[in-house]
Amino acid sequence: MIKKTLFFFVTLTFVVNFLTGQADNARLAEINKQLIKADTQWVKGGALGLDLSQLALINPKVGGGENRLAFGSVTSLFANYAKSKIAWENLLSWQMAMQRLGSIENPFTKNIDILRFGSKAGFKVKDKLYVAVLGTFESLVLKTYSDFSLSSKEGNFLQASFLSPATVTLSPGIDYKFNDKLSVFISPASYKSIIVMDDEIAKLGVHGNPWRSASDFDNIKHELGANARALYKNTFMKKLNVSSDLSLFYNYLGDNHGFDYMDVIWVNNFSYELIKGLSINLLLDARWDKDIKSISGYDAEGKSILVNDRWMIAEALYVKYTHIF
Repeated sequence: MIKKTLFFFVTLTFVVNFLTGQADNARLAEINKQLIKADTQWVKGGALGLDLSQLALINPKVGGGENRLAFGSVTSLFANYAKSKIAWENLLSWQMAMQRLGSIENPFTKNIDILRFGSKAGFKVKDKLYVAVLGTFESLVLKTYSDFSLSSKEGNFLQASFLSPATVTLSPGIDYKFNDKLSVFISPASYKSIIVMDDEIAKLGVHGNPWRSASDFDNIKHELGANARALYKNTFMKKLNVSSDLSLFYNYLGDNHGFDYMDVIWVNNFSYELIKGLSINLLLDARWDKDIKSISGYDAEGKSILVNDRWMIAEALYVKYTHIF
């Protein structure tokens, strides 16, 4: 059963990523080629996207609305090394957005908060084929309470904070670079951990840590399974850059098996270059993980309805500036 599951798992990775589009910044690709020709070892850079919205009302008429202040950012830093048979790619990103409605006394509420770091080091063993190690880390930065506010007040409780939760993976495997647009990484034996360091958050049992009751839980869940990641990038009409990053993980040690229990993270970015270095971007983030509870709606009393079998999808539209160091 495990062999059949792993075979389908690997096949699915190849098929989906051949059919889905992804791309990188065309300017970055051009600079990469120039640096390779010049035998330069490191390519470093960063990108910053900002979103700001503000509305102020003074003595508004009844039914006229309320004040609003919202801002967000998508920040990323990268450092890639290429020399002889060695390739090392590093990316750190933070997507954040918050807003405040009404009076200045009202707390800010969170819209999104995702901190990611990924590092992949490989050694070329033959043309296009690398022996590689992939490591990833994902968490959040800002404390978040049960009503999504960023500060404590009567009636709410702490629901998430840095390292609560966090996900860490370490995957040795092979990385096949079909061309400068598509690469597929496969690890048949990958380690993954779900971390919830704060006991008050861990006892809620909503982030995937082992939970039996509010007084009987573990802060860390250890998993061993197969991991696959496919990256595809392309440029269309010279200005439209599309990028897609699909990650799949299947836990051999899980109590339940089947494709419903495969963890999926699929991040897509569509970028249209306005002028050199400046672009408008659409980000789509889709996830499936039956260990993590999501909010499917609210009951008659306004309480969240938590489920384990829903796609978790986030979308953001923003303007981004990219700079190569």
